[in-house]
Amino acid sequence: MAGLICSDCSAENAPDAKFCNQCGVALEKKDDRFKTFVAILIAVVSLAGALLAWRIAFLDSVASDDDVQGIVSLVSWHQARVGTEADMYRNLRTYLKVRIHDALSNGLARERDLYPDKDPNRTRLWDEGWTETFVAEEYLDQVTLRPEYIRADGSYDGQAAQDIDMAGLALTADFDPQGRYFAEADGLRLKTQRLTALALFLSTSLLFYTLAEVVTHPVKYLFVILGSGVFALFGVLWPVIEWVL
Repeated sequence: MAGLICSDCSAENAPDAKFCNQCGVALEKKDDRFKTFVAILIAVVSLAGALLAWRIAFLDSVASDDDVQGIVSLVSWHQARVGTEADMYRNLRTYLKVRIHDALSNGLARERDLYPDKDPNRTRLWDEGWTETFVAEEYLDQVTLRPEYIRADGSYDGQAAQDIDMAGLALTADFDPQGRYFAEADGLRLKTQRLTALALFLSTSLLFYTLAEVVTHPVKYLFVILGSGVFALFGVLWPVIEWVL
């Protein structure tokens, strides 16, 4: 049986020697070196798997946070929408009363002009007209009006009023009526699904390395090659999933 060659001084030693008889360096069999190499590969793949598992858990947590934020934003938007709609209808009702009393005042003024100056009916209609004007002004004080709320014909544009109010509220609140947060959460969950599939793919590398460690047949070198190929492909697919897909 061939003896062991010292890697340090190239001296030949007995097959069962543990230390070189020339320089005293510990002797290591090729099979032992191979197993050590495979063990290091297993450790590296395990570390990559652990890092991938952390990444999957992190993305899933972010997706859950996006779902919660989406629900909060959507509820806030609906609450604001209901509030501005209530304000709009209240202003519209009050503004209609303003228009009605203005119309009554104008009608009384026209009717008043039909009587001569000294006619008692003229005085009565004058008083009634001013009463309607005062009532209209009282209602006008109760309504929030901006020039943008009023159309060219003097009518109240309720939709414009509500949209303008919603735009103002959006400056101080986080509204998400289009479901942006939910879309982001769905995208993150799709990524976690792909990364989970990648983790399963990576586990085949551990399988090949384990077989290489326990098998004594020369096919063990093939297992190392297959495991390394899987790990190399994993190294390419992970960035693609993260930044390309």
